Amino acid sequence: MVKNKGDMCLQGKKLLILGGTSFQIPGILYAKMAGYYVITCDHTPENPGHQYADEYINLRTTDLKGVLNVSRKLAIDGVLAFASDSAAPTAAYVAEKMGLPGNPYKSVKILSEKDLYRNFLLMNQFKTPKYGGYNTLEDFSNYSTEFTYPVLVKPVGSSGSKGISMVNDLWEMGNAIDYAMNFSRSKRFIVEEYIEKKYPQLDGDIFVYNGKIAAYYPGDQKNDIEVNQFAPSSINYPSLLPEKLHEKIKLELQRLIHLLKIKLGGFKTEVIIDGNDQVYLMEIGAYNGGNWISEIIKCARNVDMVKMSVDASMGAEPEIQSQKEMDKYYTIYVIHSSKDGKFRSVKLHDSIKDYVLEIKMMVEEGEDVFRFCGSNCALGIGLLEFPNPDTRDQIMNKIGELIAVELE
Repeated sequence: MVKNKGDMCLQGKKLLILGGTSFQIPGILYAKMAGYYVITCDHTPENPGHQYADEYINLRTTDLKGVLNVSRKLAIDGVLAFASDSAAPTAAYVAEKMGLPGNPYKSVKILSEKDLYRNFLLMNQFKTPKYGGYNTLEDFSNYSTEFTYPVLVKPVGSSGSKGISMVNDLWEMGNAIDYAMNFSRSKRFIVEEYIEKKYPQLDGDIFVYNGKIAAYYPGDQKNDIEVNQFAPSSINYPSLLPEKLHEKIKLELQRLIHLLKIKLGGFKTEVIIDGNDQVYLMEIGAYNGGNWISEIIKCARNVDMVKMSVDASMGAEPEIQSQKEMDKYYTIYVIHSSKDGKFRSVKLHDSIKDYVLEIKMMVEEGEDVFRFCGSNCALGIGLLEFPNPDTRDQIMNKIGELIAVELE
């Protein structure tokens, strides 16, 4: 079903944005401002982003052939999966089939499916945890003696730390597999060894143009250990990792980009450094990160990842801005609940108000909320600014009290 809001912009170039959640809104708004005719597509008409588009397609973003057929009928000029992991392969598929700006579908598929990605890393001599990909508990049982516990069980084809469990022995494996399969689009899971981190896990975006890293903006990930040790509850910018390790990370990222023949776009990155200062490229996604990471990068560095991503997807050369020196410290805080219930409100303590740039809520009063098991359970995002790391640490150590979620 296609809903058309009018023909005022029909003479402009057409951009298909896959997804219409609140995370896609920055891309939609910039594309409109740039004069593009914006078409949004997903299977959730009530998503808030669609109201800003010129046209809406009610179709699953994972339907490769369906989205391609519609794209051909609409004669689109560009396609973008902004802040959407599940839509990234579709965007690559459509771009490849239609000769539009994008990246090789095969490469994006590798990045999007954890077992394929781990195999790619292994075959190309990147550091990677020992792993195996499986379909059932019985499949894994045949190889269980090859692993030393604890291990991590993860769904294939899922992001946002959804469906991840740490398992300490074989008896816990069944429940962990069931949990992972609830979030696995391909109905496969991987088991991998647990890597002890020397530093906080890096979480941020890079931007690639003409096959080269043009922008690199990682932050230091933090977790609410009492609620979920895997889902990031905040990301601090800039990363305080030693610069020599950032240079090492960039070299490995560039090598991956070269091997996969990546051409352009924003990429979400998650990187671990182990006790021997070895780099593990844990997750690389062919999409800009969610949680308004692009907005905090713009605040911190005056670099517009949204603009660059939209322009590149439309074949326009992106303006790679000179980054400003950071004289303040920034944090993305994922507002979340430690239990299930119905949302009432979020209350800001007076002591934090001076540090809040913006609070973006994604739920309304009376809506069901769930214990924070992954990014899908986020209630909102707080964009915070601090004068120095000490103040930031003092505030963030008690952030759950200062940005307090109240349930009915």
